[in-house]
Amino acid sequence: MRTSAALLSLWFWVNTGINAAQTASKCGSPPVWSPMSQSPRVVGGAEATYGSHPWLVSLRNKGSHFCGGAILTDRWILTTAHCFASLSKEFLSGVRVVAGDFDLRVDDEEEQVLLIKSASVHEKYHHSAPMSYDIALLELDQHIQFGARVKPICLPLPDENVPPETSCIVGGWGRMKEKGRLPAVLREVQLDLVDPAKCKHVLQTIKSSLLNQRPARPQPALTVLCAGPERGGRDACQGDSGGPLVCPAGSGGGHWVAMGITSWGKGCGRSWGNNSSRPPSRRGSPGVFTDVKLLLPWIKRKLREDQLLMSSSSDRLYQVCVCVCVCVHVSDLCSVRDGHVTDSEDVIRNPARPGDHYDNNQLCVWSISVPPGYSILLEFDHFHVENDSYCRYDRLTVSVGTHRPVGIFCGSVPPGPLLLNNSQTATLLFSSDINRSGSGFVIRHRAVKGRSDPECGTVVLVEGQTAIHSPNYPQFYGNDCVLRWVIYAPHGHVVKLDFADFSLEESDRCSYDSLTVLGDVEGRDEIAVLCGGSVPPPVLSYRSAMVLQFTSDSSITHRGFSATLTFISHTDLHDQDTTDVETLGHGLRDHQDDLAANQRGVASYVNLDVADPVMQESSSRVLSLQVDMDPESSEDPRLLMEMGSDDEDYSGESSGVGSNI
Repeated sequence: MRTSAALLSLWFWVNTGINAAQTASKCGSPPVWSPMSQSPRVVGGAEATYGSHPWLVSLRNKGSHFCGGAILTDRWILTTAHCFASLSKEFLSGVRVVAGDFDLRVDDEEEQVLLIKSASVHEKYHHSAPMSYDIALLELDQHIQFGARVKPICLPLPDENVPPETSCIVGGWGRMKEKGRLPAVLREVQLDLVDPAKCKHVLQTIKSSLLNQRPARPQPALTVLCAGPERGGRDACQGDSGGPLVCPAGSGGGHWVAMGITSWGKGCGRSWGNNSSRPPSRRGSPGVFTDVKLLLPWIKRKLREDQLLMSSSSDRLYQVCVCVCVCVHVSDLCSVRDGHVTDSEDVIRNPARPGDHYDNNQLCVWSISVPPGYSILLEFDHFHVENDSYCRYDRLTVSVGTHRPVGIFCGSVPPGPLLLNNSQTATLLFSSDINRSGSGFVIRHRAVKGRSDPECGTVVLVEGQTAIHSPNYPQFYGNDCVLRWVIYAPHGHVVKLDFADFSLEESDRCSYDSLTVLGDVEGRDEIAVLCGGSVPPPVLSYRSAMVLQFTSDSSITHRGFSATLTFISHTDLHDQDTTDVETLGHGLRDHQDDLAANQRGVASYVNLDVADPVMQESSSRVLSLQVDMDPESSEDPRLLMEMGSDDEDYSGESSGVGSNI
């Protein structure tokens, strides 16, 4: 039979514990619309499709729309703090939250009008630009009824990476141009994320002279991101505040997360590329949005506090009491003990008691340390985490060092052991979303001394330049084997894989026994799939990471392979003759053509235009900059009628891939 290997490798890839219907009912999945496929460019905004923003709500006072918001759960709305300058009972009692709205003039099919029970504004909210911590949560006094056109939006995962120039979407009922009119029908506009360094620079150009005029005083942290074109023409505007900036997440398709919350901007849709040559009153800015990922701990903490307070089960209350009252350390975001782990051998559990389910809205971090000369071994005694193809909702990430993931896990099949060779530290990060949970996990960790050849079923972190080989080499490898190596080169280097010997069962498309070379832990970048009896040419990684997965099926084995791993700096690659690098790629393709007519190999040369993951991360960090706007200016921030909200507008022209890996 040829199915055993595929079944054994499911924990590396997709575990089908959740069906498509269940996934479709989750957050971030609009029922009738995928904006990136519908139009490559929305100039100056356009009328949205009914049902395309099922997470968007209209906030109204005395019947008039004044801000937007996003549905997080059936009882919680995410919006901006500046929309709620007053938290008085009198003001809140007059505000209505309208879900399922599209045309403000009529009652839409799934439209629901709800009252506010309470409002929470971030404790560090600072009203002056760039309006740090401009975020608020609204608790409703009744539950939203979800349907085809009323759904929650997803929050980003703590390690979500949405790079600059990603095309995102803002929807709202805000002004269609600066000082223009408010539309009756929901509109949308496409905005590309701005590089944080460029965002910092343009904010410095807005009233920068004020920085030298004001007395020195502590400045609030910058908690914003920017989106929109330098030439202007596309933006959010007054009346859009509080609505989400939604961006595509991962490679699963049809899944959107709220990366930002519409906060403010200098003008609406103005160009901002040449601000320094303009008088301050004529300068512009991209759209400025509250960075949701940066404030994710605050959101999670507020939702968890509500979850604990609303629990009515006596068993649940007992669990809370045991955990909160007795445990030595419990973080605000994690219902079990997390934090630093120094024991040479111990067990990590979530939930704390067998038979329970882990909590929603969790953010747990364990940091494991072992003495020098030891490695870390992780073994999974139990694993059951809500599953989908790309681990988008609940997941456990195991990393070493800074931004170096070794595995991303979800699903119901326990992963094999993880051997982190020569690593004295490891980080386990678990995040759960707003609904559905599983029975969790039990992970044994221990320090191991010395090196040993990895066994089938293991994920191995390879540190340093070394030799690797298939199990039992030079003897025949076994049947039904799955073995994975994760390799990281130093910053500014790529990984080179040189084969000394290669003998695997040959098959069309390497369907049976194979060595797959990947460019990332998530398995999205496939570099080559190899099998047969010819020694392949060297293979280079695209960036600093390379992942090798060896798989054998239930019959016919061979000698396997032997190879060496070396690291090559970007400088040395540039110095190589271009034709030599291209020859590597053509040689690999020729080798694979000899194996099978339609082999899925690709050129093995590195793409130097793609930044190293560490470089990408550092370039996307929030940059510390403080800018206060002129309090006498009528447009910075802008007020919207009597509501005191300063908003923006569309104006003018303008355990799977990422599953159990």
